[in-house]
Amino acid sequence: MAIKSIPNHQTTAHSPSTIEKIKKVPIGGKLSDVEKTFGSTYRRLHPDKPAPTVTRSGYRDFIHPYEDRMLTVRELACLQTFPLDWEFEGVRLDSYSSKRVTTMTQFGQVGNAVPPALSESIATAIYEQWFAEREEI
Repeated sequence: MAIKSIPNHQTTAHSPSTIEKIKKVPIGGKLSDVEKTFGSTYRRLHPDKPAPTVTRSGYRDFIHPYEDRMLTVRELACLQTFPLDWEFEGVRLDSYSSKRVTTMTQFGQVGNAVPPALSESIATAIYEQWFAEREEI
């Protein structure tokens, strides 16, 4: 029996300098704890703690807790509560350049999305409130 591949779960081919930076970051830590950096990129996730907010620049934000690599689109989508069979279309694009023209990358789609579990909770609350008000009339 063949195993169906998981959509959007391709790892990035990191440059040697990126791998160097990644290796410096301890579990649950960030690169700025180790050396002077700008921004909040290069954060290694802690397996037992909630992840920070996923943004459209997620390809450079989160390091896998145990492997020396950034998270895949699929791993970021799991943090956002997307089901495993949900497939993001378009260009994956592991880095941004002002010379590249693309409407929305897979990383951007994940980072800009409202998490499905949050959407469901909001919709349920609105639905319940709507019918509670109707019963009072």
